[in-house]
Amino acid sequence: MKRRFQYLVCFLLICGIISFGRPGAAQENPMNKDRTDNSYAADFTLRGLNGKDFRLNEYKGKVILLNFMATWCPDCRASVPYLKKIYARYNPQGLIMFNIDIEETEDKVTAFSKKYDLPFTTLLDRQGTIARSYGVVGVPVKVLIDREGRIICWNCRSLDMQLEKQLEGKGK
Repeated sequence: MKRRFQYLVCFLLICGIISFGRPGAAQENPMNKDRTDNSYAADFTLRGLNGKDFRLNEYKGKVILLNFMATWCPDCRASVPYLKKIYARYNPQGLIMFNIDIEETEDKVTAFSKKYDLPFTTLLDRQGTIARSYGVVGVPVKVLIDREGRIICWNCRSLDMQLEKQLEGKGK
């Protein structure tokens, strides 16, 4: 009986690690789904790699995509071609895109940005304060904000559809 209990405990621990221990895994977070509750995006100011401060509220009236990431994250690196494609398609239509790097040095993030030739603005969330305020537990996380400043999806599976709706169709 004792051995069965030990196996059960080990099994449950392994399941917990697999489910919750890797970046981007489904987290106990109510925001980890397509959002439709119209909550407003929290304002913030972060410094970009160019040394300029960027304040989110200065872009009200624009559709904004925030991409929370880290240079060490394999899924973040793998998503770069997709993000560049999204940016190339929707930036001419007014999409503002911020790549928000969490808790890394400026040198490391600058090297990453150059290596991957990122065309969008990269911001430094040095202490991870902004990421925590947006409920980011693992990376990457994409947050889409409409023209009124409402979060319309958080880590959305329907990003392309939402962008089309906001920039090419009904959202205009």
